[in-house]
This record gives sequence, structure tokens and C-alpha cells, in this order.
Amino acid sequence: MTTKFIKPIVISEGLACTAMPTPSDILISGNGDTEAYIPFKSSDNSVISGIWESEAFSKKKFHPSDMEFCYLIEGDVKISDSEGNYSEFSAGDAFVVEPGFDGVWESKTAVRKYFVIAKCS
Repeated sequence: MTTKFIKPIVISEGLACTAMPTPSDILISGNGDTEAYIPFKSSDNSVISGIWESEAFSKKKFHPSDMEFCYLIEGDVKISDSEGNYSEFSAGDAFVVEPGFDGVWESKTAVRKYFVIAKCS
């Protein structure tokens, strides 16, 4: 029997992959085709968690009222803010994108990550 209130984040048979094409107005380079497996959504949809993947591409990224925790399973990313400051992360790294972020997400290679996104307002 599984533990009540514990939800493993795994890709299992029957879990639908959601295609998430990047809208053209925020796509900077690459084709922007991404996919996500989302095995967890809170009852009010204020928190989602799963696995996200992409090929190399870049896009504008805005987090006006969300925070996102990421753990890179594979790949390399560069995240730049609107002032030109940037951070780079590789497989095995974890980071949080705080509410108010405005900048660019660049998947420098194929990327796969665990993520948790929570609405903060």
C-alpha cells in the first residue's frame, strides 16, 4: 500500500506526455518543441510537478508570480536576466527561479529536468 500524501515523480506507463510548443512571440532560437510529464497537480492547480525536456533552444522566460525549482537530470542551461547577468547549470545542479524573474532560458544542449512550479500570489 502506498503512503498517503506521498506522490512519487516517475514516468510510468499510461502517464501522458504533454507536448508544449514554445509560442512564437517568446521563441528566440531553435524549434522550441518541449515535452512535459506532469504526474502531480495540486487540487487548486497552484502547484505542478514533473519532468520537462527539450532540445537545444532559447526563449524569453517570465515568472511574475511563480517560483520554479529545477533539478537538471541531463543537459546544460544558461539563464540570463534582463540586465545581462547570467547563471549556467549542468546535469546534477539544482536551482530556483524566483518570482519576478524576467529574462532568457537557453537550453544549450538537450535538457531533461525535474521541476516544481508554485504560484506565489
